[in-house]
Amino acid sequence: MKVGAMMLVPAILLAGCSGGRAGGNAAAPAAPATPDPVEVKFRALNPVQQRVTLFRAIYDADYTCKQIVSIAEKPRVEGRPVWLVTCDDQGEYVITLVPGGTFTVSGVPQPKGGFRRASPSPSPQ
Repeated sequence: MKVGAMMLVPAILLAGCSGGRAGGNAAAPAAPATPDPVEVKFRALNPVQQRVTLFRAIYDADYTCKQIVSIAEKPRVEGRPVWLVTCDDQGEYVITLVPGGTFTVSGVPQPKGGFRRASPSPSPQ
């Protein structure tokens, strides 16, 4: 009998965790009803302006990029738009637009001073 009562207590406690929603189904939180105004403005830019905006995000994050070679939009992360930007110096950056208009930059940047070749320097003769 005690085992049955012990099993009933967790069931009652879990029943109270429905979050106040009718039906008690645990649906995933819905995406925001209104898109971020900064994202709307960014998407309204022409491709050249979007490229300049992403270039500026890389520059402001204190990374080097002489020229953007490619931009690929990736699946959203936690509802935020994400782009993979590749630069001519072989740096790859993942740029995420955070609500409110801030771009976060991460990835595989090349160090300041540019891209170095792996081959040794020619020796003086």
